[in-house]
Parts: sequence; C-alpha cells; structure tokens
Amino acid sequence: MKVIVARDLVKYHGGEVKVLSGASLAVESGEKVGLVGRNGAGKTTLLNILGGREEPDAGSVELVGGAVVGMTPQQLYAGERGRRPVEEEMLSAFEPLIRREEELAELERLISEAPSEALLERYGRLQAEFERDGGYEYRARAASALSSLGFEPEDWKRPAGSFSGGEQSRIALARLLLSEPDLILLDEPTNHLDLGAIEWLEGFIKNTRSAVLVVSHDRYFLDNVVTSILELEDGRITRYTGGYSEYVAQKRARTEQLARKARANEERRAQLERFIEKNRAKARKASQAKSKQKLLERMEKIEVPSTRQKKVHLDLGGERVRAGRVVLEMEDVRYRHEDEQEMLLEEIDLVVERGERVALLGPNGTGKSTIMRLASGELEPLSGTVRLGHNVIPAYQDQQLARLDPGKTVLDELRDATGLDPADARDLLGAFLFSGDDVFRKVAVLSGGQKSLLSLAEIVASDANFLLLDEPTNDLDIPAREALEEALLDYRGTILFVSHDRYFLRRIATRIVELEGRTLRSYPGGYGYYLSHRRLDAKDSSKKTRRRLRPGMDRKQNVLATRLVAVEGEIDATERRINRLEKELATSELYSDGERSRRLVTEHRQLKSTLEGLYADWEELMAEAEEAGI
Repeated sequence: MKVIVARDLVKYHGGEVKVLSGASLAVESGEKVGLVGRNGAGKTTLLNILGGREEPDAGSVELVGGAVVGMTPQQLYAGERGRRPVEEEMLSAFEPLIRREEELAELERLISEAPSEALLERYGRLQAEFERDGGYEYRARAASALSSLGFEPEDWKRPAGSFSGGEQSRIALARLLLSEPDLILLDEPTNHLDLGAIEWLEGFIKNTRSAVLVVSHDRYFLDNVVTSILELEDGRITRYTGGYSEYVAQKRARTEQLARKARANEERRAQLERFIEKNRAKARKASQAKSKQKLLERMEKIEVPSTRQKKVHLDLGGERVRAGRVVLEMEDVRYRHEDEQEMLLEEIDLVVERGERVALLGPNGTGKSTIMRLASGELEPLSGTVRLGHNVIPAYQDQQLARLDPGKTVLDELRDATGLDPADARDLLGAFLFSGDDVFRKVAVLSGGQKSLLSLAEIVASDANFLLLDEPTNDLDIPAREALEEALLDYRGTILFVSHDRYFLRRIATRIVELEGRTLRSYPGGYGYYLSHRRLDAKDSSKKTRRRLRPGMDRKQNVLATRLVAVEGEIDATERRINRLEKELATSELYSDGERSRRLVTEHRQLKSTLEGLYADWEELMAEAEEAGI
C-alpha cells in the first residue's frame, strides 16, 4: 500500500528558476528509498513539498489514507521547547503510550479501592494493547537512542537548547525516528554523526515500520539501508531498483542503451534525408520521397544523453617541495581546554611518514579535531612535543571552515589567501564550479558544499605537501566526493584526515589511527584491515584460544584452529614491535646515528609488509574456519 503519491510537481525559485519540472514519485508502506542528485538539483525543495512545508507551483501530493509524514523541525530547540530536558524531549515521542500508561495507573488505583469485573476486564484489555505497542520498552528505546547518538546519562537532564547546533540536530533526529510516523523524510541524516551512531541509524532505518525517504551523499549508507534509488535530474525523477551501487550500474547501462538508440535514430533520419534530397525532383520517385518525408516528420527524435554536466576538476599537486621522511611527530602530547579541569588528550604519540594517507577515527567529542589543530600549529599542547618534519608545507582545512571570511567575495577570499592575480584566480575558481558572477557572491551566502570547494581551491593553490583535512567530504555531493577521492589518490604528498564517510575511508586511507580513551592506537593497513582487527580485538585472546581449540573437533578443524591462533599471535607480536619502532623513529636523537636509523627504517618497512601478509593469511583462514564450522 502506498503512503504518499506525488504527481507532476513543478516548482520555481524566485519566480524564474525552474527547480522541479514534472517530478512524480510514490513510496510504499515500509519502503526505504534513497533520493540522490547534484547539489542544487532540488532535493531539499522536494522533501519540503512532500512534508507540507512548501507548496508546489503545479502538481499534487496525496497522503494516502491520511498517512502521517515526519521531518526534523526547521527551527531546532529555541524558546520553551529549548528549555525542555533532552530525556523529556525523547519521551515525548511516545505520548500515546504515556497517556495509556497513566490510564493504567489510574485503573490500578480504582481496582485497589473498589475492584469490579468491568474494571478488571478494561485493565486487561489496555494492558495487552500497551504491551503489544511496546509500552514496557519505550523508555529503554529512548535511552538506547540517546546513548547511540553520543549523549551520556549526565547529559539527559540538560535543556535541549543548551547543546550545540550539531548536537541539537542529533536530538531532533532521534525524536523523529522514535515517533515512527508513516513516512520519515530525512535530509543528510549522517551529518554530525560518528561511525558508531551511523551504524545505529542504519539498523534503526532497516528495522523501523515507517517508510523512509532519505537524501544522502553517503554511498556506503545508501547501499546498506535502501532498496531503491530516486534520481532527481533536470527537475524530473527516475527510479532505480537496489542500493547506490546498483543504481550506478543501472544508470550507466541505461545511458549506454539510450546513446545506442539515439545513434541508430540519427543514422536512420540521415538515410531518409539523403533519399528525400536525392529523389524529390525525380518524377518516378517523387511519391516515394514524399512518403519518406512524412515518415521522417513522424519519427521521434531521440536526443543523445548529455555527458557535459559541469564537473569539479581537482589537481592537488603536492611534493613540488619534497618533505623529509618524517612529516609529523607528536610525542607524549597532553591537552585540555582552558575552561575544563579534565584532560582531553593524554600520552598522544603519532608519527606520520611521507606519502602516507592516515585516517584519524574515534567517537564524536573525543578530541579528533583538537589533534588536527595541534598538528597544524593552531593549538599548543599542555605538555609534550609536536614537530613538523624537514621542508613540510602544511595546509589545514578545518571542519567548520572557519578560516573563510564570510564578509569577502569568493574572488577576494581566494586572492587574499593565495596571492593569485584576478585572471588566475578566476581560472582556478572555474575548475571548482564558480563561474560568471558567482565569483562576486559573498562567502556568507554560499552553501556548505560551495564553501568546501572554495576551501579546497585555496589548498590547491598553496603548494602544500602535507594536507590536514577535517571531514573534507561534509556537504559535498557525490560527484564532488568522487572528484576529491581521485585527486587525493593522485596526490603526491602526505595526508592526515578525519572522516566518517566509510566509502571515502576505504578508498583513501593507507593507515588508521583510532582515538580511544584519550590515547591513540595505530592500525597499519587500510580501513578493511582496521575492521578486521577490531573484530579480532572484540574477544580476549585467551577466550578466543579456548573457543577455537576445543574438544570434539575433527583433524581439519584442529589444524585450522591451531593455524589461526598462531597467525593471531604473530599479528600481535608484529604490531607490538612496529609500535616500539615508531616510538624510536619519532625521536630526533636517533638520526644522529646514520647507520642505526637506516637499519630501523628498513626494519619498520619490512615489518609493515610482513603485517600486510599476515592479515591476508588471517582473512583466508577466517573464511576457511567459518566454512569448517569453527
């Protein structure tokens, strides 16, 4: 059964710019649908129309059977609502259950004072409904949502309006999801969420009874939660089955098929035109020419699909000035904010070598952005040392893009930051989709994605050989993310970055560093290695050994279990040796002894190669063990 049907929606912005040009869609009960399209395509406008916040200039929206549609509020927690404690705001999603709970309590009082068969029958009926609808679980669900989105129990009594904008967005998201309307409309819900919260959100969306229509540029998220994709392009909607990866393959096949039809159509038209031109004056064939002319006029002309959409062209360069082997050293760094007593970071040790692409992961609020600011020199540690290596030229893109001056024009901001002359600055801005009068717009009025592109343009012009990027894909649409990924893969310098985009992490990271419990832990290898090792760490090695080597296994199972335990022991030992080496390599005194430093560098490189081989062996053995039932 459908919950919403939109037909032939047309919408103008400013009375002139046509955003929607006959867009139509339908969403089934319980269906999970992704809505994709370039920035500016009209996705948010479409959601606002479906949610009743805007009216279309033409077309209709039907909520089937009085279906209820839910969206996060435009104005977050201000006024009276902002003074409500977070826990109370969450529980308000269950108002019907709370009223029934109060009614049950009143019935219990009446029964205790003057029991009757009618009261007992009514109580039994209400209690059954209350249990069926989750009445004994709603408080636990609210607590689980808050915990999963990063709110500690001591935060639950705080007024919702006292939190930051990003935190208020998470509160509003949790409140919306818990209310479970017939259709949930979500606009970039993974923004402001860390990896753990994103995984919780994925599980909630997959299991909720509500239909969900979600706008997202997170390709991994879309692959995990949706069963169909709606693409909004040129004001119209095309539906594709499956997740994001299936959509990409289907669109490519559809475009190629349409291109073949267009070429065949063009060739047939050309044949007819040649016949008409050649024979229209010949008496014997004039009637045939006239017939062909009528056929030509009736033929539908198929346009070749346009492939000339504007794209971001990124070339980050790098290594025009070659940096030393060690690009960044952080040794025993401790830090706390001035207005806080508790230490945020302790015993932070990190060595980043030339050419690495290191991803810094960890829950929100643990200090990832602080580490980036310490590495960039924007903050000074309370104790310990932070050093950039020889010939290192850093460029730092902070998460809030605070370095951009909102009062300047796009052109002036780029020129002041880079020293480029007007012509070169405009050429560079054109590669980042700022053309014509766009360069004279104020930075303050740019979208989040446009600000990110402007910041990246400044980095391109900086000749930096060490990039410090804090959530660089935030607000970028999928084509811009793909352009950034290709540019970073081609970049010849070194990168330290923070990201919660798992697709981006898988493509870019060559090493993972996780911030946990105020200290860092390094995982040599990419995001796949990190996930494998986290699974390995999930159980104590002694328990793991007892689980694998147990009575009753056949010879093949025993051999596999023994090999697994041995490989896991080698992985642990190799990683401990690598960690010790990295601490030694981070000391400047080492390099006064040329022979010893060369020996340790060679050993470090060999151990990292060995570790990659061990992980490959471990993954193969794990696959065999699962097949063997271990």
